[in-house]
Amino acid sequence: MNGRVWSGRQRGLLAGVGLAAALVLAVLAGELADWRFLRQPMQHLMTRAAGVPVVLEGEFRLRLLRQPGLAVQHLVVGAAPGLPVTHLLDAQDVQLAWRWLDVWHWQRGDVLQLRRLQARMLDAQLIRVADGRASWQIGPASGPSSPGTAAPPGALPRVGILVVDQGHIVFDDPQLATHLEIDVRGREGTGSGPQGYEATLTGRYRALPLRLRARSGAVLPLLGDDESGDEAPAVEVQVEGQAGVSDLHFDGHASALWSARRLEGAVRLRGPSLASLGEPLGVTLPHTPPFELAGRLSQSPGVWQLHADRMAIGRSLLAGDFRYDTRRQPAQLSGRLQGPRLVLADLGPAVGVPQAAQPEGGGKVLPQRRFDLPSLRAMDADVQVHIDELDFASTAVTPLRGLRSRVLLEAGVLQLQDFKAQVAGGQVAGSMRLEAPASTARWAADLRLTHIDIAEWIRGLRPTASPGVGKAPVRAYLTGELNATVKVTGSGRSTAEILSTLDGEAKLRLGEGTLSHLATEVIGLDVAQALGVAIRGDRPLPLRCARVELAVRSGVVEPELAVLDNSDSTLRLSGRVDLRTESLALRLITRPKDMSPLSLRTPVTVTGTLRKPELGIEARGLVGRVLGAVALGAAVGPAAALLPLVDPGERDAAGDPCVKGSI
Repeated sequence: MNGRVWSGRQRGLLAGVGLAAALVLAVLAGELADWRFLRQPMQHLMTRAAGVPVVLEGEFRLRLLRQPGLAVQHLVVGAAPGLPVTHLLDAQDVQLAWRWLDVWHWQRGDVLQLRRLQARMLDAQLIRVADGRASWQIGPASGPSSPGTAAPPGALPRVGILVVDQGHIVFDDPQLATHLEIDVRGREGTGSGPQGYEATLTGRYRALPLRLRARSGAVLPLLGDDESGDEAPAVEVQVEGQAGVSDLHFDGHASALWSARRLEGAVRLRGPSLASLGEPLGVTLPHTPPFELAGRLSQSPGVWQLHADRMAIGRSLLAGDFRYDTRRQPAQLSGRLQGPRLVLADLGPAVGVPQAAQPEGGGKVLPQRRFDLPSLRAMDADVQVHIDELDFASTAVTPLRGLRSRVLLEAGVLQLQDFKAQVAGGQVAGSMRLEAPASTARWAADLRLTHIDIAEWIRGLRPTASPGVGKAPVRAYLTGELNATVKVTGSGRSTAEILSTLDGEAKLRLGEGTLSHLATEVIGLDVAQALGVAIRGDRPLPLRCARVELAVRSGVVEPELAVLDNSDSTLRLSGRVDLRTESLALRLITRPKDMSPLSLRTPVTVTGTLRKPELGIEARGLVGRVLGAVALGAAVGPAAALLPLVDPGERDAAGDPCVKGSI
């Protein structure tokens, strides 16, 4: 009895082993035979899984076990229904490779991922219409049976490696303002098969026109995906053409032409403005005059790096190292800007200054062009600035040297931190801040000027010719060591609007200075003494004090105290400068301390506008003195006519004239 039971179990075990062996042999036979007999079942299965027609024609080979893949002579994948295209993919001599785990995730609603797609000839139509439907929305990820899946609506399938010998790819997406056409043509070499390719890319990317041509030394992957796990070999690549209005030339190595995982080589760029350079990458750069750039460009997953050996922007000559990380939200630009010369006028358009000069007599002086405030929120930045010379593009002032600063842009707040520069034996230091919360920017500045030789800094204070005969000219009409502080705030959408709302104060003090004797007499309209100084030769008169304190309220600048005092005269400035209307209403009074036989002694006025100031004299007091001189001359004689023009001078007042409230 027990023997017969054991024999039955043994027969069942042997049958099971035999069946398993038969299945294994069948699978091995199928793998060895490339499963050619499964072409029709595979076509039906792929059609059902994709939800669109899939056609497999010609020679067919399939692998289902290790490194699953498919090779077919002709593959056609239909587009999602209801779209104006006949197919998503039409390819000849196709090789597909996938992972079963990725297929399982796709069936559960994730984005379709393929390890490799290679074709001798390929035509792909990646089309999305205005209502959001796309030709690539196939399979369960786009079907109604999988609501709430992980795949985002309209997500493109991910291809680890896409290698194309010849083909045509169209990507059209009105939601992204993008239409691109890529044509690839293999180039024949000395061996069999293509030894490289030529590709053209035309169209627009986010409304930016692109016209690029590429050549490679070998057939390299057209697309790369960091999640594929496959390492595409880097080959020599040359790219040239136009991105927007900028000319581009690249010569280096890449592992893919489009969405490359690795890119490195020499780059040359030329365009009408740095802003046009930043547009293709979504980088916020200022509007500038025409530029030329030469350096090395590299790209790794989500990170672009540029080593600029030379950047010529207008008359500026710069260099630098920059890193742009798109993996962060928002993207961040970091690095270092340096160079021998930066001309401030070359960055003028960034704050609203037009590149072309305005017609004389028309328009306003203060920049009216509105800031591009949304661009300040498009990215973050952290850039160190080291400039040897900051040129103000004017012969009237000396350039700043050894400029050091940090440009920080975070959450729409642009800051110029730790600003320091040397000039004329002294230093300019401070910080600035521009906030762009919405349509109106808020601006603040805190600057300090210390130990600056004013005559060395402001070249316009130096005489252009010898003022006397046989006498050495004065070094400058005004000299001294300048110390000043400026603290102001404002708001607006342009430089002009910010200045028209300005509030704050400025304090300036000149130590151990001199004021030219000739300048003192000319400003005071002392004709006799000015003629005497001109004949004898000018000389510097030591300043007892020199102080200016300005109050700024709602765009109106008013001197609360503005005094220059030497042994000959005391000069006081009053009035206002209205930055809202750009109008001037200033009054300069000179009180001489010595007697002069011929002095008009009347205030000098500065009126008009910033664009067209008008220098004059206040006629009210002068008319009375002139009429008195005429009357005395007629009644007494010519000599008496000079008496009303004699100025006895004023005795030195007690105390410091540079103290508020002094007379």
